[in-house]
Amino acid sequence: MVESIVTVVLEVAKCLGPPTERQLSYVRNYRSNFENLKTELEKLKDDAASMQHGVDEAKRKGEEIEKNVEKWLASVNNIIPEAEKFTGDADKANKRCFMGLCPNLKTRHQLSKEAVRQFEAIVKLREAGRFDRISYRKALEDIRLISNKDYEAFESRISTLNNALRALQDPDVNMVGIYGMGGIGKTTLAKEVAIQFKRDQLFDQVIFVEVPQIPDIRKIQGEIADKLGLIFFEETESGRARSLYNRLKDEKKILVILDNVWESVDLQDVGIPHGDNHKGCKILMTARSEDILSGKMDCRHNFSVGVLRKDEAWSLFKKMAGESINSSEFKWVATDVANECAGLPVSIVTVARALRNKRLFEWKDALGQLRRPSSTNFKDIQPAAYSAIELSYNKLEGEELKKIFLLIGYTYISSINDVLMYGMGLGLFQGINRMEEARARVYTLVYKLKASCMLLEHGSKNEHWFSMHDVVRDVAIAIATREQNVLTMRYELVNSREWLDEGALKFYTSIVLHDSKMNVLLPEVLECPQLQLLSLWTEKSSLITLPDNFFRKLTQVRVLDLTCMHLSLLPSSLGLLTNLRTLCLYCSELQDIAVIGELKNLEILCLRGSYIEQLPVEIGQLTRLRSLDLRDCDRLQVIPPNLLSKLSHLEELYIRSFNKWEVEVEAAGIKNASLEELKRLPNLTTLELCIPDANTLPKGLFFEKLERYRICIGRWCWEDPSPTCSRTFRLLLGTDNCISFKSGHIVQLQRIEDLCLSGLPDQDIIELVNNKLGSYSSQLKHLWVEGCQAPSPKESKV
Repeated sequence: MVESIVTVVLEVAKCLGPPTERQLSYVRNYRSNFENLKTELEKLKDDAASMQHGVDEAKRKGEEIEKNVEKWLASVNNIIPEAEKFTGDADKANKRCFMGLCPNLKTRHQLSKEAVRQFEAIVKLREAGRFDRISYRKALEDIRLISNKDYEAFESRISTLNNALRALQDPDVNMVGIYGMGGIGKTTLAKEVAIQFKRDQLFDQVIFVEVPQIPDIRKIQGEIADKLGLIFFEETESGRARSLYNRLKDEKKILVILDNVWESVDLQDVGIPHGDNHKGCKILMTARSEDILSGKMDCRHNFSVGVLRKDEAWSLFKKMAGESINSSEFKWVATDVANECAGLPVSIVTVARALRNKRLFEWKDALGQLRRPSSTNFKDIQPAAYSAIELSYNKLEGEELKKIFLLIGYTYISSINDVLMYGMGLGLFQGINRMEEARARVYTLVYKLKASCMLLEHGSKNEHWFSMHDVVRDVAIAIATREQNVLTMRYELVNSREWLDEGALKFYTSIVLHDSKMNVLLPEVLECPQLQLLSLWTEKSSLITLPDNFFRKLTQVRVLDLTCMHLSLLPSSLGLLTNLRTLCLYCSELQDIAVIGELKNLEILCLRGSYIEQLPVEIGQLTRLRSLDLRDCDRLQVIPPNLLSKLSHLEELYIRSFNKWEVEVEAAGIKNASLEELKRLPNLTTLELCIPDANTLPKGLFFEKLERYRICIGRWCWEDPSPTCSRTFRLLLGTDNCISFKSGHIVQLQRIEDLCLSGLPDQDIIELVNNKLGSYSSQLKHLWVEGCQAPSPKESKV
């Protein structure tokens, strides 16, 4: 009856003209207007959720969100609550008058009209939400230029700083140089120039690049491109140079700082416009020699950095050594020690830190050593600098710490993993038998070396990496050469053939050769009866042929590192290295490596980043193997069955790039290894593993004794987790997965720090929140849960 009354009223309205009919149509279409609004509102919610997912993913990648996208989401977040509240009040239109015989037409008209207005607003907002892109890759900020805590505004530095600042602002000057001996503070001063220009906004862009000792054009191009947010699509250096050149030309005023230039760098080859090609592009360089700047780089405006004045040196020394040296008992000897550092900042810092909180007799002993320089003819370093750094070395606590310092110095290694592999192979960690204990020891030793300023924090701030000041490294190499008969040669020095002197070869305990042309220098048989460490590094592009008898007389070698080498066949004499404990074939081109199976005492095998397609069954003979690293072996297709399970002493397994578990390999005529084999490794405490298909995961694979792990299940794009996390678990379930979380899939994993879950059924999320999360929360640093799904009717438990 109610609808009949409304119909009659509308028929009368037609007779009154279009305006009246249009207004009353809001009453007639009341229900449909509300239904349309609700439908469009749900669509908007879906659009907003999808957009938010895209925004969240972009932020995880470190990308910036477009402003119009942020404004759109803000508008959506305003209109959705408003529309939801409005539709909730729709029951007001159902109020009736005349004892229920007549609907409240006035209320219906108002609400229906508002529903149409909101419907049109939502339609318009959805149309506006069709963006070509939602984010963009921002240029990376150079963390080295955020602050310069090492800079002290000493008067002896101010003139050089001001001269460089003025020259770089001169329109007729396009290139400026700063030079001085190693450890004098050139880099620190160059950073201060950059920070002041950034602060005063005198340049649109300031780019800081550390130049490799042997200029690497691609690396320099890459560093500049990273700061500019430029992505190269060209493969050749010349193509990248053109792209970089055009990008730099777009900057009206830009400063490029090339730090630590050792050799001539062709700016045109890099793609850096300067001079008449781009008046707004200024270049600042640092080098140890004025000849490099003026002779090789044709830089006419060069400024020297000298040692600190006596009062400045004392001020810095007091800051590093502590206030205790101001007492009358210490001040006289401390003053003399500071004077012996000869104003060289690196000497002052290392010596003062070494003597911090030491007793008076130790200070007196230090003074005596500083007054007896132990090195002559030391290239690029004053005797005072050498003796100062050597003193810091002598003050290191224990022989173990000293050996690690020298090892890092003469091998050029810069990561915790490398120190662990080399140190374990050489037997440097006395009383330690487990890999995890050794790793903790390495972290401790590296921390001590950083605290004593013998090592530096890595630019990435990642605790797994570190660096060493070049002057400190020179001293380390000199000490190792004298005390341990170590030979370290790089680049053109290798080609001198001095290292092939038969008389000297008999006494070397370590040989480190880094060169791209060493294949023309290798002897048929390397006769080094005392050699314990051999490291040969070359470029991937170089084809190296190791003579078949090359290793025949290296019976004492314990560590062998062949990095970035193209080895179609390993020499048969490799199998004679019965004392070998560590073998590293990092980033090498490998084919037949079956001979490795003869190394019965091998404990660490690193094939990381190598181009290898199949692990030979002979690897299963390495029953003493403790660590196997197969990370980034993207070409690896075959791991024979029952190979891994034979490595019963294995403590560390890194195998995150292999994704063909139990797959039939026709070319090899075998079926790949099964994940079940990992359950037969009783000593495993470290595991990095990627399992693309969650349905292949066997029950009970992960056990409580894993101390370090990075486990990825499902088709995740592998990303290195936070450097602060050593226990990461990521689970991505698709719609076709038939596993459940709640039965203990990760319950056995202890102390999870980084937990990412996606695609879990709702009941698993409830189980996680109510019963499991509490057991992880004490160690959990990152938690990410998304994309829940309804339970599968085929659900099974893992």
